[in-house]
This record gives sequence, structure tokens and C-alpha cells, in this order.
Amino acid sequence: MKVILIAAAAENDVISSAGRLPWHLPDDIAFFRQRTAGAWLLLGRATWEEMTGWFTPAHTPLVLTRRADFPVPGGRAVTSMKNAISLAKAGGAAELLVIGGGQVFASALPFADTVLLTRVHASPPGDAFFPPLPDSEWIVLEAIHHPADERHAHAFTFLTYRRRGE
Repeated sequence: MKVILIAAAAENDVISSAGRLPWHLPDDIAFFRQRTAGAWLLLGRATWEEMTGWFTPAHTPLVLTRRADFPVPGGRAVTSMKNAISLAKAGGAAELLVIGGGQVFASALPFADTVLLTRVHASPPGDAFFPPLPDSEWIVLEAIHHPADERHAHAFTFLTYRRRGE
């Protein structure tokens, strides 16, 4: 099973400020929605609460939390990465998409094969961060630049990373 992190992070690795994205990038949102459609998703409790109303019945959300009894309509609470991977495998998933927040990305990174990172060309203040991807461990397979325009205040680049040796 593949473990894939999917995130948008600024050049200073900020992914969130007070529970909200510090930018609005419609093409990145469209990519995120398309790539996560019908997927098994792993996210933290705070991200789950921030995304209330976003999930569809086709998603299978797994919420990483210390509370095994945390209610997750349409999904399950999990207390570890290994538990999440086991549940997704048992459910027939070919991949588990990790969608945040910062602590969950850091916990999942050692298990990941691929990172789909939208690098936002800005450096806003924030309180949640994406973990570093050392060049010694990760290689960029694809980079697609998107300039700023009338719909996007910031330029950004869609990056596909693969773990070296995979």
C-alpha cells in the first residue's frame, strides 16, 4: 500500500494559520479535490474539525487521535499510523492519502512513498508547518509552475516527490 502526503506549503513551510489556509488558490483546491475523490484519508482531529462538511460518502476518513472513541461519521478514529495503514489495507485501499495537519504529516512522513506538495511562493506567518523533505531522502519527479493571476494572488508549483530508492 502506498502512503501519499498531499499538502500545500509556503516557502517557509507554513501550512496553516489559526486553523485556516493563509491563501486562496482555486486551482490547487481543484487538484486537491480531484486527487482525494473517493480516497482513504488520514488527518488529525483539528483538521477533521476544520474540514467539517467537506467530506463526501465516497471518502473514508481516518482521524489520528489519542481518543480511540472519537466519533468520526463515515470513518474511524485511529491511534497510530500503523493502525491507519492496517485499516486501509483491510478495506481494500491501494493508497492512503495523508491530508494534515502538521503533526500528522510529520508522523506519516517515515511511512510515505510519495509527496504531492503545492509549494506556494509566499512566506506568510503561521502556526502549523510541513516537515522538511531532505534532498538525501527525496527526489522531485515533476514540477509544474502556476503563475499568479487574477484568480491566484500567489504563484505556486505543483511538486511530485518520490522517496529515493522506491
